[in-house]
Amino acid sequence: MKVTQDDIRRHSEPVRAGVSGSQETVAPGTRSVAACIVSYNPGPEARLTLCSVLPQVSKVFVIDNASKPESEVTLTGLCAEFGIALIANKDNIGVAGAYNQAASMAMSQGYEWILLMDQDAVAPVGLVQQLMRGVDRWGGTRLPAVLCPLSILSIESDPSGYQSVVRGADMAVASCLNAGSIVNLAAWEAVGGYDEDFFVDYVDHDFCFRCRQHGWEVVQVCGAVMVHSSGSPTRHRFLWKGIMTSNQSALRRYYIARNRILFHRKYWRFDTRWVLHDVCNAVKEVVLVVLFESSKREKLSAIGVGVVDGCRGLSGKMQRKRFMAGR
Repeated sequence: MKVTQDDIRRHSEPVRAGVSGSQETVAPGTRSVAACIVSYNPGPEARLTLCSVLPQVSKVFVIDNASKPESEVTLTGLCAEFGIALIANKDNIGVAGAYNQAASMAMSQGYEWILLMDQDAVAPVGLVQQLMRGVDRWGGTRLPAVLCPLSILSIESDPSGYQSVVRGADMAVASCLNAGSIVNLAAWEAVGGYDEDFFVDYVDHDFCFRCRQHGWEVVQVCGAVMVHSSGSPTRHRFLWKGIMTSNQSALRRYYIARNRILFHRKYWRFDTRWVLHDVCNAVKEVVLVVLFESSKREKLSAIGVGVVDGCRGLSGKMQRKRFMAGR
């Protein structure tokens, strides 16, 4: 069944917090859910993210990965206004490190689930409640490791092609995006948390695959929709087709290329079909960079270096200075 624009608008409208910024009410069934928002030089959209998340969970952790001083001052004031816990890291420990920080704190405070959000993502109305209903509906001997919504406008980011546009039944998927997903903290602890060697890209896919290897399932909850965009997407016309490009920076192109190689080397035997789809996706991304994106030479060079470093097994935060201005 095709998802209509009305569906997208209805699920994308954020819930606002009270005038003072404090949380007014928490939806029933969400009191065991905390939220993690990872920030890095956030813009004004961070306020909208906070307003959309606050009414849906009972605790929010903002993990800042060494933002610039002016951004950190703004974020500190914003978190104080909303009464939110801010953890300001002196160094950029990456998305994986930030998730592990928040998950560890949430678990120590008795929470069972954690909602993951990007600093520029907006939680749709009732997202957490819809995802938690998926917990009640799902059978099996154990609860799912991850519950995720359908990602609109970013289906191309799921190279497996397993994401479904059919509403009405929950389904197990191979993997999902971080933003808008709820993670079972028992599963997080059981598999050893997020792999900080991936730093940024493929953190979500690696976690989902390790959960599956340990017998946990990743479940897409139908009826839950999340509008999510990667990079600074623009639309283009190629022959008779409309095409969207993400316009990621050279540094992000490096991480995507490097971590893709690391991921493929780690999991090609476990899910060969997914990996093959992702190889095709990688080729498509290079073609789109060549045809439509700016700074082609720099980005192609970053991709090449990323592939080489991935083959060499390099991981963690990238130490090369040539791409650092792009992040």
